[in-house]
Amino acid sequence: MQTQPRTLIHNLISLPDGRTPDDDVAERHDIVLLFDATKANPNGDPDTGNMPRMQPDTLRGLVTDVCLKRKIRNFFLLYNPDGTLRSDPPAKDYEIFIRENAILQELMESPQIKQIAKSISVNRFGLSEDQWDGKSARGKKGKQQNVSVTSDEQATETNSGLSSVGETKSVSEIDVEDARRRAYRDALCQSYFDIRAFGGVTSTDGPLKGSFYGQIRGPLQFSFAESLDRVLQLDATITRCAVASKKEKKENDDSAPDESGNRTMGRKHIVDYGLYRTHIYFSPAFGAKTHFTYYDLDNFFFALIHMFRDDNAASRTGLRVVGLVDFQHASALGNEHAHKLFELVKVQRTPESRKRGDYPRCDEYADCQDPLHANYCGDAPDGPVRQVEENGQSLIRVTARKLVWEIPACQK
Repeated sequence: MQTQPRTLIHNLISLPDGRTPDDDVAERHDIVLLFDATKANPNGDPDTGNMPRMQPDTLRGLVTDVCLKRKIRNFFLLYNPDGTLRSDPPAKDYEIFIRENAILQELMESPQIKQIAKSISVNRFGLSEDQWDGKSARGKKGKQQNVSVTSDEQATETNSGLSSVGETKSVSEIDVEDARRRAYRDALCQSYFDIRAFGGVTSTDGPLKGSFYGQIRGPLQFSFAESLDRVLQLDATITRCAVASKKEKKENDDSAPDESGNRTMGRKHIVDYGLYRTHIYFSPAFGAKTHFTYYDLDNFFFALIHMFRDDNAASRTGLRVVGLVDFQHASALGNEHAHKLFELVKVQRTPESRKRGDYPRCDEYADCQDPLHANYCGDAPDGPVRQVEENGQSLIRVTARKLVWEIPACQK
């Protein structure tokens, strides 16, 4: 844990009165994210040869939720929360669990996680070191040890043997193994940002195998991103003037003896242009279970804004975030339906763009530098969007913040 209170690095969120950056986020957030793709493949489908994902009936482009979460993970694999290049090892609470070539069981059974879990079991649940090591169910001299469940342990997990909030039971009345598994879950959430934010299945192998606590549900959930209109798929054949091995060269010579050179063929798939929209939901109820803080939320928004910066490849150079609107409620349950808030973010094709056909594009115009401005317009709120009168005072219940907005306003 941090030895001194942290401060928000990016100030992309507004702290409620009486809250600090290290406190768990206590209010609901509903988020609208807009990004566009120009001559790019935002999310290839391996079942169709890596062609851009599409809705078959409407021909609108799709991007999966796991693809977007991967961008956030990749950002924190490259950068620290303050935007500086990541050191090795990274910040102790911003490691990434689901990463390339990782063996999840080894990560869960690492000495670091074991030490954190042991500390949690002793300090939060009151187990002795002998109980953690499985040597004894009682303390020294045979006395029963008391286990107190702190206020952040809401005891809503139905399979838990621990007591409800504020209640104290002796070790003989609870399942010590259950407490150890809860400590492992909390240790994983404390160390790995992606588990703390998105959740994860950690009940396959390792200390949480088969355990209820291995089914960690994160507070941040993405919907699939869908383009606002049809996208035009483009397909290009590419060649390589070399082969990977002598075996491949022999196969090429046998299949095409009249052709010279070690050429191999491939394909690239892109969409000409598409503006994609996705919704992100933050649940403070699940944030309390993983201890997702305001400091985490501020850094999450920063990563969301910059997630395409270092994801460049031949088919992904045309991706950028063009709109990000956060609706912050005043309560955990929420003060307005999410779909009503999302309706306030209005983006549409311009009449001139619709006249040019079903697909948004700007290739016909030599002076067209930005397809977003040539095809779309819209607006989003910025400030209080829901207020109520109580005892003669006007109270703000939902506040909108335009963190990113590059979409031009519609002409009246």
